[in-house]
Amino acid sequence: MKEFEAFKSVVRRELFTHPVITGNPFTAWFSRGEADEEQVADLLVQFSVFSNHFLVLQVKRMVNAGTLEGERCARNILMNECGVGLDPRTGSVEGRTFATGNAHLNWLREAGAALGLEPMQLGRWSSGSGATHRFLNGLDKTYGSRDAMIGAGASFAIECWAASGLGGGPRLEAGNFWRQLICGLERVNGRRSAEGLDRIPLGFFKFHAEIEAGHGVNVWRELEETLAQPGFDARRFLRGGKKALDAIEVFWLGLDASRRERGRDAFADVNIAQWAL
Repeated sequence: MKEFEAFKSVVRRELFTHPVITGNPFTAWFSRGEADEEQVADLLVQFSVFSNHFLVLQVKRMVNAGTLEGERCARNILMNECGVGLDPRTGSVEGRTFATGNAHLNWLREAGAALGLEPMQLGRWSSGSGATHRFLNGLDKTYGSRDAMIGAGASFAIECWAASGLGGGPRLEAGNFWRQLICGLERVNGRRSAEGLDRIPLGFFKFHAEIEAGHGVNVWRELEETLAQPGFDARRFLRGGKKALDAIEVFWLGLDASRRERGRDAFADVNIAQWAL
């Protein structure tokens, strides 16, 4: 128990202070609802490339998992991404039905249709920006790593990023990137309704916010189980977590630079090439 408590402190210091968790400039701006149609479309297109190509990374996470529990969890996530229903309380797809329309990419296509985006434009590697490609390549080296300890660290870090603030009260929840995206899109939808335009379906974003709220409750229990594994290597675990968060940050910095350029703001002094992951 003492060892676990000590490692929790290390994790909080080494991973939870990462800027993609503590201060995401894109989602903070997006939450204000100021995005125009082109900027919202860019978000949906880049997120669709991430979502579609994450399937390959999820397969790698599953086959390279270091424990049966890690393999089971990875398989549940993979099946849900492809369209199998999932119990948000347990994260399990056991006994659930499959529907093509429930594939996460197709939820994003429904959202994109409201903006006139062609279905096959979404999810294609060629639609991704340089930053999105660097992001996915970075996750391939961490989340999809054949080194099970690197993959476990990346998986833990990604869960912490996605669930950050959820369940912690209104102030903390307001800083969660899912909540910020939903807030911004709801404000965009309010504007669209006033203009007589179709609302953008938000199922993809609301589903993930709900799921991650449940994951956040279990994240420390999962870490305790990981720490108890024979051969646990804190150095490699933390390395995988940090590199995965670095990759995620590239994605958001790319969107932030793009929205500034598209919105004719002062272009952010962001040198995305420095993250040669």
